[in-house]
Amino acid sequence: MIAVHSENCTGCMRCVLICSYTYTKKFSISTPRIKIKEYRAEFTEDCNECGKCVEQCFYGALEMVK
Repeated sequence: MIAVHSENCTGCMRCVLICSYTYTKKFSISTPRIKIKEYRAEFTEDCNECGKCVEQCFYGALEMVK
């Protein structure tokens, strides 16, 4: 499960870009399974919680929890 810590989000979009690249092999803000809205991450129903976005979040806005 992925926990979201909105207070740490800078809006850098690294999570969005790695998500789109992982599943479509293109860097795009229109195809990811995670969206950033007003510095808050929201996951689409297609998200399988692979954790790629967590690995790319340098600010602690996303965290993998059990």
